[in-house]
Amino acid sequence: MSTLICTLLLGVFVLSGCSEAEGQPDVPKDFARCHQFLGEKNVGTVVDEMGEGDPKVAARLGLRELAGRLRSEAEAWTERDLLHDSYSACRISVLGKDDGAQVTEATVKWSVLTVKSMSEPKYARSWRKVNGQVFVEKETGRPSMKLLVACGVSGAPSGQELGLPLEMEVADPGLNLSLRQNVLTAFARAITGELACADTPEIPTALPG
Repeated sequence: MSTLICTLLLGVFVLSGCSEAEGQPDVPKDFARCHQFLGEKNVGTVVDEMGEGDPKVAARLGLRELAGRLRSEAEAWTERDLLHDSYSACRISVLGKDDGAQVTEATVKWSVLTVKSMSEPKYARSWRKVNGQVFVEKETGRPSMKLLVACGVSGAPSGQELGLPLEMEVADPGLNLSLRQNVLTAFARAITGELACADTPEIPTALPG
């Protein structure tokens, strides 16, 4: 009888140990946060495309918390304010055997550019108009893509929507263009949706090159 009890207790102890090892709190939590920002399907596809290896995911802030910080910045904005924090929403890294680390990262900040500046020759050469609220950076040859999105925040000073647009970027190790666009547009929709932007920006999945 005592042998049976010891065996059962040992089994419980081993199972508990496995649960603690697998249940590193930050791992599932960070994956869940990345799903909020980029979409679960997109995250899975990105991990698959980045090659074999153990994916490490970092997402320090949840969608609501990150949007809260952006909202606070917008509410405190003045036209002279040209310094804005950049937030890493989701960072996925895969350490390959031979190719080193492959990294995909989605970041967001309030831009120092303005919607009005998009019509200036200097910036019109670098940015393409998607619609009246959305602009995409033209192909640069780098494995990255940026969106500039006019987002009016409730409670922010007048002129914030056009004078302080969002700038969102996805940088990666060389994902195909379609996947990069899917990730970036999903990210943009998540951020603008959580911020409840005035005149909800229309962000298409397919972006002009």
